Amino acid sequence: MNDNWVKKGLVVSVIILFLGVAVAPSINFTVVKASSDNDLVEVTTQACGIKGFGNTTVKLTREQYAKVDLLFETINSKLNNATSREESIRIYHEAIIELDWYGLLPQGMSVEKAQRLVTGCNQNRYERLLNNRLRQEFSPLFINVFCLLSINATINPNEDLPMIIPLGPLFFICLPLATMLEKVGGPYLGLLIFAFMYLFPLRLMNLIFIYGYYTDFHSFGLKGAVDSNDVFILLGYTGLTLNFVDKVYFLGFALGVF
Repeated sequence: MNDNWVKKGLVVSVIILFLGVAVAPSINFTVVKASSDNDLVEVTTQACGIKGFGNTTVKLTREQYAKVDLLFETINSKLNNATSREESIRIYHEAIIELDWYGLLPQGMSVEKAQRLVTGCNQNRYERLLNNRLRQEFSPLFINVFCLLSINATINPNEDLPMIIPLGPLFFICLPLATMLEKVGGPYLGLLIFAFMYLFPLRLMNLIFIYGYYTDFHSFGLKGAVDSNDVFILLGYTGLTLNFVDKVYFLGFALGVF
């Protein structure tokens, strides 16, 4: 395994365990599917980082779908040219109003609540936990940190199993445990530990792996305005996800991205 990936894994583990106590145990992530027919495109919106709001599934016409797609392209373009966090927040607020117009906010979520969610409602708590020295040490490993972000993730047709996988901090605890128990009790014991890790309902934060997708990433955070087409992990993500047939849009805030 590449040494850089080992170092990144260790850093992520430390951050997750460090923040786990402070993040509300209500954070949840549910895998959802999208489908389409000849005339309509089905899209499911869900909230990450907060509970009490159900998923919303609506069917858009092809024309409406094109307009939503253009909306995210416009967000990326504006975010790329933003010169301050305040300007980025204004871009997000305007985007939420448009998503609400299409009925694409999670069930029961107001425009104001969605605006607070996607702009990192817990950011101040996170920044107090990670002091300046820690941020300076961890920052070089990430594309951006403490950042507002917008991602257009499009399935790569050359990949057999494109996936967006949510994991919690239990992954980093159960991984070495499962490896040790597999040697003692056989492969089934190790698989049991992994099943517990994935199905355990208490997810202390959102750790999202993106595999098999082309990613168009734009952000504004402590590293300024940063773009990338090679995003693999979102650490501590809160915000909205919109799931189409061949695309997933992320609009929100993350502690770190690499």
